[in-house]
Amino acid sequence: MVTIYDIAKRAGCASSTVSKALNNSSQVSKKRKEEILALAKEMGYVPNSNARLLKTRNSWSIGILYSEDLNIGLEHHFFSGVLQEFKTYVESLGYEVTFVSKKVGAQSLTYLEWCKYKNIDGVLILTVDVDDVNLRELTESGIPIVTVDNGLINVPTIISDNFQGTRMAIEYLMLKGAKRIAHIAGPLRSFSAMERLQGYKETIAKCGVEVDENLIVEAYNYDYNSGKNALLQLVKQNHMMPDAIYAASDDIALGAIIALRELGYKVPNDVSVIGFDNIELTRYTSPSLTTVSQNKMMIGTEAAKHLIALINEETHITPGIVKRVPVELIIRESTK
Repeated sequence: MVTIYDIAKRAGCASSTVSKALNNSSQVSKKRKEEILALAKEMGYVPNSNARLLKTRNSWSIGILYSEDLNIGLEHHFFSGVLQEFKTYVESLGYEVTFVSKKVGAQSLTYLEWCKYKNIDGVLILTVDVDDVNLRELTESGIPIVTVDNGLINVPTIISDNFQGTRMAIEYLMLKGAKRIAHIAGPLRSFSAMERLQGYKETIAKCGVEVDENLIVEAYNYDYNSGKNALLQLVKQNHMMPDAIYAASDDIALGAIIALRELGYKVPNDVSVIGFDNIELTRYTSPSLTTVSQNKMMIGTEAAKHLIALINEETHITPGIVKRVPVELIIRESTK
């Protein structure tokens, strides 16, 4: 069996350097780390889990906390993409991922009890009910935790730049001549929905237009039917159809487009529509959807890097947003 001493001999360095590289320590340069990892892979090195556990007191296991509170579903393009990138990164360093549960067999546990039972090294929170009574216990436990897309939790957060994306969407619609721009907000129990609504109001005001509350409706969930229902509510609140609609997600936007079509309106001839996410389906719909694209690959990777750094005590826990990832406006057929 190949050992770190064998790798050190081939690499021409100390075994301690190999150990640090394999554990993603910041004390080894990126270039040297990549060389050692490549050599370890070439030589067929497999770490001994028992030895690693005794030496580092780590389980090499990361918990994934995912709640269905927003009815998004793990198959959602954004969250599934973030999770895949996160998983790929941490597994390349020897970690395994497992979903946090409230049960072990028939025994009910809190999130924290489950993590302690499984000796979890750290937790990635994808989505969660912020009112869950077990959540605060977990976030205040000292276990390294990172979340994505949610600034309502007092832990480090990696998130898309919702303000940048909203600003680009509204300014583009105005550039194309839209004067009355409505916003179908996401469920306001969602942090991202709150930021996108705030960005909408700020951008409208900065462009010298008074914010009309009648042009704002909330979709109950991030899904197609909620988008349809929100569009119908928007129609009830206004005597005339707005020039354009900025929706807080692509699924909401697609539901709104179907509702518009059923009411006899054409997109974009009568109403322009912009979504947020850039899910795969949007390029194939008719019309294809103009949308704000989130960089799920970068979000997943940055979340993984930050969590590993916390686990290795190479950075300090800083509650709140630690990184906003840039977004991109993708222009398609749903806008004039």
